[in-house]
Amino acid sequence: MALLLVCGVCARAQGPFCGVVGTEGCTAVKFDDPRITAWATGCQVVFGPVDLRGHPDSIVSFAHTGDSAIGPAWTNSVYHVVPLGDGGMATLTFAEPIRNVEGYDFAVFENSFNDLFLELAFVEVSSDGERFVRFPATSLTQTETQIGSIGQIDATYINNLAGKYRGGYGTPFDLEELRDSTGIDIDRITHVRVVDVVGSIDPQYGSRDAYGHLVNDPWPTYSDRAGFDLDAVAVLGPSIDPDPAAIVTPQRNVLRGVYPNPANDRTTVQLGAYKATRITVHDMSGRCLFEQSVPSGASSVEVKTEAYPNGIYILRVGDSVSKIAVRH
Repeated sequence: MALLLVCGVCARAQGPFCGVVGTEGCTAVKFDDPRITAWATGCQVVFGPVDLRGHPDSIVSFAHTGDSAIGPAWTNSVYHVVPLGDGGMATLTFAEPIRNVEGYDFAVFENSFNDLFLELAFVEVSSDGERFVRFPATSLTQTETQIGSIGQIDATYINNLAGKYRGGYGTPFDLEELRDSTGIDIDRITHVRVVDVVGSIDPQYGSRDAYGHLVNDPWPTYSDRAGFDLDAVAVLGPSIDPDPAAIVTPQRNVLRGVYPNPANDRTTVQLGAYKATRITVHDMSGRCLFEQSVPSGASSVEVKTEAYPNGIYILRVGDSVSKIAVRH
């Protein structure tokens, strides 16, 4: 079945990625999720400054070791964490290597007190502790105005950045995304590295996502607890909950492919035969160009791209996210 998408403005004013805890398609992993099989057993930290701009020698001092990031995520205190400081990093190890299982493989927990105050971090993995590969992060948050020290972020504009969810809920990562990477074995990950995002929109200081966008998050947070607050890292396996409703929805696999890609005047999105879902296309500024419901059983969707300028666009089908390149 081919469905023709009609150009228009999305009904919901949101980005292309899943939203906060409790919303449809949210991928957050709760601290007691039955998929959690283990927690990090070791942590080494290189602390960053409390404020990279003007205070490069003032290193965060709330935690002197990484002990608070070992073991289960804490839900009764927002203070049992390891603040990294601007650009700081923590490298975590595990009793057994993390394997690439079906679905998400591990989750990183931060201690945000609500759904909007989000301090972000990049995530990298290694099979030997020397060669690390970073998950391709995306930040489509506006970069015209700096998010202040207690500012807010819309979670639907960020992807593959730890800290996307409030305390008690981890951000999951899927090693399958790194299958084509060199220098790591995605079936034997021994180290997970969490690197604080310097959320400045000043190019002199700010961190950039995988596509060159500055990542705008609360900054500066000048205190002894500055930067990303690492709570824990959980290893995930298949759910042992017998309730089918508790199993991760198969919508993550509903997107089978996009052809042709790059596209000229149109492209076809190949779908799996799963339940009804929704398809959206966004430009790299986060502006929604198309939104269309997809009925159960649809095998393909035709997307007309003739009016799109040359560039990269984000395609979301259910919980699956991909990219469409347009070249005329």
